[in-house]
Amino acid sequence: MKMRIIIPVSILFIGLVVWKLSTNKKMMEDKLEQSMIVNTTIPVIIERPRFSRLNNDIMLNGTIIPDKEVFILSKAEGICIHKYKKTGDRVQKGDAIIQIENTVLKKSLTIAQADYAKILKDIQRYQSLQTQGAVSQQELESSQMSLREMEEHITNLKDQIENTTIVSPSSGIISKTFVEEGQLVTTGGEVAHIISGSELKLQVNATEEDVLKISKNRKVKIQVPSLENESFSGIVDIIAPKANNLHFYTIDIKLEGIDESLKPGMYANVNIQPLEKETQQIIISRKAIVGGLKRPYVFIVKNEKAYKRSVQSGFYNDREIEIKSGISIDDVVVNSGQINLTDGVPVSILSKQD
Repeated sequence: MKMRIIIPVSILFIGLVVWKLSTNKKMMEDKLEQSMIVNTTIPVIIERPRFSRLNNDIMLNGTIIPDKEVFILSKAEGICIHKYKKTGDRVQKGDAIIQIENTVLKKSLTIAQADYAKILKDIQRYQSLQTQGAVSQQELESSQMSLREMEEHITNLKDQIENTTIVSPSSGIISKTFVEEGQLVTTGGEVAHIISGSELKLQVNATEEDVLKISKNRKVKIQVPSLENESFSGIVDIIAPKANNLHFYTIDIKLEGIDESLKPGMYANVNIQPLEKETQQIIISRKAIVGGLKRPYVFIVKNEKAYKRSVQSGFYNDREIEIKSGISIDDVVVNSGQINLTDGVPVSILSKQD
């Protein structure tokens, strides 16, 4: 009898367990189904474009140099026996700078002048004898040719002797010398540099992108750090027509209103406003740009959806960028959350950045 009662109870217990497991499975499946539902609305932060103008001035730096610097080269060769001027000395046009040994040349000149006098006497004698028929016309002409050759030789010797005294071709200040007493000076070798005149210029190098925005005769502002950023005015004087080996264009800027405190060799900065008109452009945050500056695009929000728009960018700084085309001032631009966006995806606006 006991056996008959235990069997139905066991069956009932097993049934309850199966029912419970089935219920739990259903609940788990419902939860799994709910977890599979994806929220397709992407939260973003937006901003409104505005009209403004970025500070797009071109900042360059370089070295102040003399407007006119004369390089003195030697026309003679020999030992420097005397140095008349040194670095920093002021010179006038024609002042001697160095003297090269010329004793041998002077002796050669003395001999040549004696030979010239002898040939001249011979010619005078031949002319007298020719009238008597004692000297032929050919002998006389040969002596006259020798006289002309000797005249040319004497002239060359005088020029060589004159070249042994190297003089300043203009007035100014000696900025550098290259020869000392006892040193061998070669023909064509550098003797000294002379700063001629009081004008100075700033020489800078500009990239091929910047040089297109700079024009000749443009007024600029120059600051010299060593003079506590004292400001000087300048004007663009020369723009190199060809880039150097590093693809930079050399620009010379004449300094105006300078004083004695400004010296060649000083480092200086220059601020140049570009040629483009200073009109206002659409400005947005630089972080709103997607795809880099080569192929920039942005996402705008319209009817609670994001849409991709290619844009043409202009000047920019660390925080902002000019947009020349692609969006309007009335568009709503996404500046945060773009990483998950695709064209036409629904979005929800978390906040607006001013």
